[in-house]
Amino acid sequence: MMRNERDRFFVLVGFVILVVSSIAGYFGYRYSDSAPVPLTSYGNPVGGSFRLINGADGSVLDTDFRGRWMLIYFGDTHCPDDVCGATVKAMAEGVEALGHDRARLAVPIFITLDPMRDNSDVLRTYALRYGSHVTVMTGSPKMIQAVAKEYHAPYVRRDGANGDYSMEPASQIVIMSPTGRYEGSLPATATAADITARMTELMPPAAHN
Repeated sequence: MMRNERDRFFVLVGFVILVVSSIAGYFGYRYSDSAPVPLTSYGNPVGGSFRLINGADGSVLDTDFRGRWMLIYFGDTHCPDDVCGATVKAMAEGVEALGHDRARLAVPIFITLDPMRDNSDVLRTYALRYGSHVTVMTGSPKMIQAVAKEYHAPYVRRDGANGDYSMEPASQIVIMSPTGRYEGSLPATATAADITARMTELMPPAAHN
């Protein structure tokens, strides 16, 4: 009898912890969604700071990439493969074609415009289709909207039938230098060869021992 009561007690405690955690998580998300997102452009005409969530569900800052080139593209996982998928694939292959020494100094970044459907797990699975070089990011809708505006990406939702919708993907890949400076852009239709060529122009020659 005592054992049954003890088991019920632990089940009840576990249930209470689960409920409290869920409520805290919900209100934490709502707060982060409604709170202002402080950003700085660092004097750039395009681009600047961000604080988002990576594919491992951890916080990531723009400053985490200092010392590396960033190629940033905004889209979502529901975007057609021949649109967003083609761009992400081109970024991954374009960086890889730089060769080992240069490739480790450049990171293709895919930021979702649809955080309500693209959580960390969804994005991580999506990125694996294009190789290990791609870094994925999400965040609250407010955060994503603010960062998209900063990087001149659209934040346009198009409602369809039966409650479905789509997000308009970015038309460009933004290039940021290792010091966080805007270095121009490439069209989202750029091929892997286009990306390799542009990055070869921008990056210093690889050091050889």
